[in-house]
Amino acid sequence: MNLPPNPELSLYQLVLETLASPESLTITPVTLKSLVRATFDLLIQQNISATILVKPQGEGWHREIKRYQQQVDVPKTIYLCHCLGDDWKNGVNLNRDSQLFSLPLETETQLQQEYFLLILGENYSSLIVACQPDLSESDNLTDSELSQPLLAVFTLEQSVIRQFLQGLSTVIGSNTADQLSHWETLLAPPETLNSTLLTQLLVKQVQRTEEIVQNTLATQPIGETNPSPPSPPAVPESVVVGKNSLSKVEPYMSDEILQRVAQELRTPITNMKTALKLLDASQMKLAQRQRYIGLLYKECDRLNSLVAGLLELVQLEGDPQTDQTLPLKLADIVPGIVSTYQPLAQEKGIQLGYTIPANLPSVLFSEVGLRHIVINLLHNSLKFTPAGGKVRVQGTRKGKYVQLIFSDTGIGIAESDIPKIFDSFYRGRSTPREDLGAGIGLTIVQQLLQRGGGSIAVVSRFGQGSQFKVLLPIASET
Repeated sequence: MNLPPNPELSLYQLVLETLASPESLTITPVTLKSLVRATFDLLIQQNISATILVKPQGEGWHREIKRYQQQVDVPKTIYLCHCLGDDWKNGVNLNRDSQLFSLPLETETQLQQEYFLLILGENYSSLIVACQPDLSESDNLTDSELSQPLLAVFTLEQSVIRQFLQGLSTVIGSNTADQLSHWETLLAPPETLNSTLLTQLLVKQVQRTEEIVQNTLATQPIGETNPSPPSPPAVPESVVVGKNSLSKVEPYMSDEILQRVAQELRTPITNMKTALKLLDASQMKLAQRQRYIGLLYKECDRLNSLVAGLLELVQLEGDPQTDQTLPLKLADIVPGIVSTYQPLAQEKGIQLGYTIPANLPSVLFSEVGLRHIVINLLHNSLKFTPAGGKVRVQGTRKGKYVQLIFSDTGIGIAESDIPKIFDSFYRGRSTPREDLGAGIGLTIVQQLLQRGGGSIAVVSRFGQGSQFKVLLPIASET
């Protein structure tokens, strides 16, 4: 069935609605890049002749395209898709290689925020589609906001890829009936799909993720610094208050955290290597193979979460603005961050809102630090709130402080877990397995508040929701 022309089309939404089991991934740009690199690794190693349609995200994708062109000596055709007005020539030169063609898209709305990589090969076809939250005010965004999670879909389903091609044809600026028909003939028939290639793709993803981990750790070697000060005794009540002292502040990348990173990385890497070895068994039944592939996906997510958390620490440690305080109006910061999470909230069926009075006094804090705090706490609230729930951010004055309250109607925190939630890499027993993250977000929040003279408290009931209360010092009102 041909789709009518639609300049407002979202290819991400089209793919998501076509999937037999609609489920999107929330990933960082780092994870997306590693998946793209793993895909090109597979094409290069297996010397696969393919037709590729790609709308790249950044120079990293362009480098992968060039790498494939240079290292694979079989017929290949690459269509570089771009929206009208995009600087699509950045990083490529179409005149150098007749196999690389420009494909302009007749839309300046939805597809501006979407990226995709479609591989059409004889025995292998795959599709990656990613969508960035609404960034209508992108000129004013900081690096921390631009690195926020993307919504993404990865699929090998032929029917989904066919529907994607139908949708793409409605936003291409030229007559594409013959072109579309040709692309559809390139789809690998389901019976010819090679399960070995899928295994190889997963192997490449593991290797690329491990490479990122090693490169990240190499930028911050473990030194022989003074040991971190001991943690205070756990508070038995249902409220935990963050420290408010500016003395004896730990570095973001302390020896203890780096050592725990190394320990945390061992488990998913070991599990993935074991699953990959088992997948090589020739007598393995289909159900067993699917179970091990599912394990690989879960451990990939875990590994990528650890890498994302580690990269965030590296960014904070290396940014000189992290500890620079200045008067800030919450009304200038919080609404913009909340708006970037609205698409994710809508996707999950969660009501997301905020109340930040314009007359709240300015706070004296690091802008980089404040954005990290809001992003981490908001992301946590959405992550642990089911469909039909509510998440709200509210600002009020409280004495010499401005209080930011992050409220949700999510799964809550078990009372026994509350005293430990600010420990690095701690993940409560009540947390669903599929929701496990790096376990470092709240550690970052607490460290930022320690450095800035603020504090954090949490009130939570298991099964009913949580409130995270942040106190930020008011700037001088004289």
